[in-house]
Amino acid sequence: MKIGAVYLAAGCSRRMGEAKLPLELAPGVTVGSRGLLELRRCGFQSTVVVVRPQDPLLWLYDRTGSGAKLPKFRISPCKDAREGMSRSIRHGVQALLPEEPDAVLLALADQPFISVSMLQRLVSVYREDPTVDFVASGYGGIAAPPVIFSQSVFPQLCRLEGDAGAWSVLQSPDYRGKVVRYAAEWSFIDVDTREQLDKARRLWSRVHARAK
Repeated sequence: MKIGAVYLAAGCSRRMGEAKLPLELAPGVTVGSRGLLELRRCGFQSTVVVVRPQDPLLWLYDRTGSGAKLPKFRISPCKDAREGMSRSIRHGVQALLPEEPDAVLLALADQPFISVSMLQRLVSVYREDPTVDFVASGYGGIAAPPVIFSQSVFPQLCRLEGDAGAWSVLQSPDYRGKVVRYAAEWSFIDVDTREQLDKARRLWSRVHARAK
């Protein structure tokens, strides 16, 4: 079974007021790099990183771990990313179609606390029942990214419009999916505002202080 990945990193950061992916959670640790490094460790068939055409990609640098070289992924600029997240999703999925994946995982670059274990659990649930249209992450009563979409949903993903992303698919009665629940809601923090960035920095400090 072939599962590709799309890392959505083409947002305009309007609520932050500046590019958010290069902002640091700690010295040398950028918001945008963390989820991508976790994806790298999961061994997906192929990973497409969807970015804005003018993005200098400085956020890909991360000084933790083994030194942090620019990861080797397919960087794919989306020229109409300003028209909403749906365009980035369409762009990423279409970039993977020639490889004929059975499913595609979508992950957001502003969720720095997603982990290998979370991603591997999604993959495991999908492999156990590949007849479902999607396997989403969840906490409380909310289905959220990261999410795996089966090839049965690719046509719909490639027709998405607006900035609602793939929510229309997750909420549609036309598709059957599973939601993998996680108790740690902090794992799904989106860094969209300065307040959320401050919260993420405090959380990063606490998590890594416990790990020492």
